[in-house]
Amino acid sequence: MRNIALVLIMCVTVYGKECYSQSIQDIYRLSEEITLDGVLAEKAWQEISPFPMTQYEPVFEAGLSERTEIMVAYDDEYFYVAGRMFTEDVTTIAANSLYRDRYSGDDVFAVILDPFNDNQNALRFFTTPAGVRFDQSISNDANDIAGSSAVNSSWNTFWDVATSQDEQGWYAEIRIPFSSIGFQSNEGTAEMGLIVYRWLAHHNERHTYPAIPPNWDRGEIKPSQAADIRLKNVDARRPVYFTPYVLTGYQQQNQLNSSGNSYEYSNEFERNVGFDIKYNVTSNLTLDVTANTDFAQVEADEQQLNLSRFSITFPEKRQFFQQRSGLFTFNFGNTRLFYSRRIGLDDQGNQVPIYGGVRLTGRVDDWDIGVLNMQTASSEILPSENFGVIRLKKNILNPSSYIGSIVTSRVGADGNSNYVFGLDGDFNISGDDFIEVKVSQSMDNQVAESERYNFTDNSIFRITWQRRASVGLFYRFFVNRTGSEFDPGIGFFRTINTSDYFYRIGYGWFSDENSIFKSHSVNVGSFNIFENETFDLRSRFISPEWRSDFKDGSSFSLNARFNQEHLLLNEDFALVGQIYIPIDDYDFFDASVSYSTPDNKSLRNQFTLEYGEIFDGRRFLAKINPRWIANIHFELDGSYQITKLDFPDRFNRTTTDFTVHLAQLRGQFAFNKKLSTSAFIQYSNVNELAGLNMRFRYNFREGQDLWLVYNETINTIRDQMNMGFPRLPFMENRAILLKYTHTFDM
Repeated sequence: MRNIALVLIMCVTVYGKECYSQSIQDIYRLSEEITLDGVLAEKAWQEISPFPMTQYEPVFEAGLSERTEIMVAYDDEYFYVAGRMFTEDVTTIAANSLYRDRYSGDDVFAVILDPFNDNQNALRFFTTPAGVRFDQSISNDANDIAGSSAVNSSWNTFWDVATSQDEQGWYAEIRIPFSSIGFQSNEGTAEMGLIVYRWLAHHNERHTYPAIPPNWDRGEIKPSQAADIRLKNVDARRPVYFTPYVLTGYQQQNQLNSSGNSYEYSNEFERNVGFDIKYNVTSNLTLDVTANTDFAQVEADEQQLNLSRFSITFPEKRQFFQQRSGLFTFNFGNTRLFYSRRIGLDDQGNQVPIYGGVRLTGRVDDWDIGVLNMQTASSEILPSENFGVIRLKKNILNPSSYIGSIVTSRVGADGNSNYVFGLDGDFNISGDDFIEVKVSQSMDNQVAESERYNFTDNSIFRITWQRRASVGLFYRFFVNRTGSEFDPGIGFFRTINTSDYFYRIGYGWFSDENSIFKSHSVNVGSFNIFENETFDLRSRFISPEWRSDFKDGSSFSLNARFNQEHLLLNEDFALVGQIYIPIDDYDFFDASVSYSTPDNKSLRNQFTLEYGEIFDGRRFLAKINPRWIANIHFELDGSYQITKLDFPDRFNRTTTDFTVHLAQLRGQFAFNKKLSTSAFIQYSNVNELAGLNMRFRYNFREGQDLWLVYNETINTIRDQMNMGFPRLPFMENRAILLKYTHTFDM
């Protein structure tokens, strides 16, 4: 057997047990071709010593219930990961779905690669016994920061996997092109970070290498905890991926006629062509070009219930914006300097044609680089606009600290312009303690010239101190100030002219090995918003919370919350568009309880109950999120939320009670790993709309897809006579589109 060189260094963690860290390991270079069949019959897989695996959860460093062997290797073009997942009772192997990127509680074999070895960013590739592919990008060392998720599940790239199964267990081979990873090399030598793991759904158990203590949320995917590996004499091929598309279809829209007395159908025959190009300029810099970009196949947004007086955001699902999306993140809590949905979508979510754009992302030495520029066409409510972003980050002091900058621009054909400049730094001062500093200024030509360059009014500033851990004492404190004229043109904000103060402090601990509980945590948090000049209270909450996780995968949480809201002049509004909330000072209390069943069952559910006051009224909310895995081909999930609002009579309040119904149902059927169909139905009586989104996909191979998409929106309440408008049509809009994409590897 040919052994991988390992030097094990003892260390002590706050978990109270010993762990191991590894010196850099030279990875086996293949001298023979690997047949990607999931059988692992090649001589190389017999010669490479498997990694020593450790139980990560439910009990750290407990004995492994099943034997796991994972090996890695590489050749001139590919990085290989192979696993033997031995299983005493093969009937317990969970392969629940054939649908790509839609995890359904299956067994998992995974690799996390930190290709630049920067301890902050990584790529996760994982598969199931059915050979279904999942890929995600990870940023900020897997820490969710300021409202942005560190894990981007919408990211996709080119790679392959094969699996097999026999009476001893299941086996997998993953093959990832170096061109899909990106890395830096020094005279042909590349150093990366590596984590591999196996998830056993039946046992609710995870085996990892290296031995990572579970001191953090999602610690099993943290790049900073990865083992260091070295690849020699590697110089990746740099292909050009050219992906043209053709689209045809039919769209129908109902619009109010010019006289305003009836609705008329407008019919439009769609036909379009465009393309995307991806090219690795170097092994560590990726260039993306898009022309006449179209996102017809993207799944519809899920409707959300907003019970606050502030705006809400929706996730970005469009593929072009996923590459290194975490690099472009520059957030001040709910305020974002870059919110990609400003590009190609108007404020109502309607598509705005995109002429095209370019993006360059990567890493040079210890600099992260992101450049984006896109041009949109004009629409009914927006002029043609150019959007630009430049983002830079540089490691300083230690691998977990950086300083950075960002510049955004939004320039319209109508002469309007908005520019935003920002500086930030994130400093790992000790252990899991970080101090983060951010400052930004906007310059908008809609602001009077005498005030346009006033830093105090046009800026935002934040300083945060936090301990990024989930075991032992953890905390987060920040102070945030936003000027009265601050406006991120490509961003998102809820309030301006405010000073915000936040704290959350808590404690987490693990139960003993024989307990039914895995862990517990308790915390209390408070968020306070004040008016800048007067320091009058705008909004505040104080909230204690308890959470317990069980070893079977279920969880329970309890939350209480005291709220204060002070509505200023012109801040009166209609809650869910129905109940008038006048200007006043409000103190109110509510509480919630939630329980989630284990994910390894064919029928799962999450239950949430909330009860309490809201402004000067009362609220009761009940929500269920069931999911049924019928078999490997078909699954059904959805949610139903009922919210009963009850308010007293008050001046100008014409409606005192309203019951909100929000329902969603999603079904998916996969004939095999290439051919699948899905349907997403949702209904909201707040918007008085029902929507249907159906998608049929035939994936010939990676990068070659045929999509058939059907969308329809229905008006559920059509009578508008009381508002002086004609009766609404049954159908608001309808579209049926056929799209084909084909990637050429040049």
